[in-house]
Amino acid sequence: MKKKIAMLLSYTLLVTGLVGCGSKDTSSANTSTETSTEQSADGATRVFQLGHLDPSQDDNAYQILCMQFKENLEKVSGGKLSVDIFGDGMLGGEIELVEGMKLGNVDMAIVTNNYYGNFVKDFMLFDLPFMFEDYDQEHAILDDEEIMTPLKQQLYDDWGVKMLGYGDSGFRYVVNTKRPLVNVSDFNGLKIRLPENTVYVETFKNLGANPTTMAFSEAYTAVQQGTVDGLEITASAINTAGYYEICDYLSLTKHFASPIALNMSAKVWESLTEEEQGWVQEAANLAKMAQREIAIENEQKLLDKMADAGCQINEIGDIEEYRKAVQPVFEYIRTVVDHPEMLDTILEKIQ
Repeated sequence: MKKKIAMLLSYTLLVTGLVGCGSKDTSSANTSTETSTEQSADGATRVFQLGHLDPSQDDNAYQILCMQFKENLEKVSGGKLSVDIFGDGMLGGEIELVEGMKLGNVDMAIVTNNYYGNFVKDFMLFDLPFMFEDYDQEHAILDDEEIMTPLKQQLYDDWGVKMLGYGDSGFRYVVNTKRPLVNVSDFNGLKIRLPENTVYVETFKNLGANPTTMAFSEAYTAVQQGTVDGLEITASAINTAGYYEICDYLSLTKHFASPIALNMSAKVWESLTEEEQGWVQEAANLAKMAQREIAIENEQKLLDKMADAGCQINEIGDIEEYRKAVQPVFEYIRTVVDHPEMLDTILEKIQ
């Protein structure tokens, strides 16, 4: 724990010098204040800052997407474009990252889908509980331009964010200190930390839990101190944040999908030439496909690792019992989103 605190202090000091600097020219000193809209006169590599919230570990889903994008961007651009990766929330939380991209203070960011509903309500449809049976269903919807194009355009027009494509951090599970979760009744009274997301809160209310919203950065201490009994996150995040070390039970609920999107500030995007935009989009397309495959393969390895460390992992019971319990969330969401007919389109496509 002391080591983690020391690392966080180091990151805090580093962020002071990073935020607001924009992307830089690799031929300049580290203290350069060039922004991403400036191009080096001598044609040196143009480097964008790419931020995400998760730990900067090589087996983390967010970090994998960043590294895949960096590798592919350098390849397709012939070394003319690249990124510097800043994980661990060094450039801010996910809402701050979106707001920063709108202002042009953040070049690029990975954002989890459950935060987009704060900006464009229709993104909440992808967070509905127990909707996707597997990754194939999920990815087919997220890659469907009929569904995604209007949402991406609204995000671009209203919030200045160019969404380049979805990777995946895996289905979300519940990890807690009290008991294994098999039946819906096992959720009764359980204090579960959730992000600020209406669908998430309504889902856990309908399961009988006692949801508590708080920042992810506060959750580890809250579990340790017993302020909450546990939280719901992906296997990747459970592993990299070390929750399996302080929680005895990990239940494979698969209650939400958790796609993560690679984004660029519209101000940065519009500063690129048409050729450069093509490189960025091509690199993003390659990165999302590679990252999805790697993340899915890694998930079982991470679960095996956590089980070996003593965390008790269990499957849930009858999925139809869960779907019946959360049906009111589907009806509720129709009253919240701007285009409720989109839900019918999605459900028809995954039948």
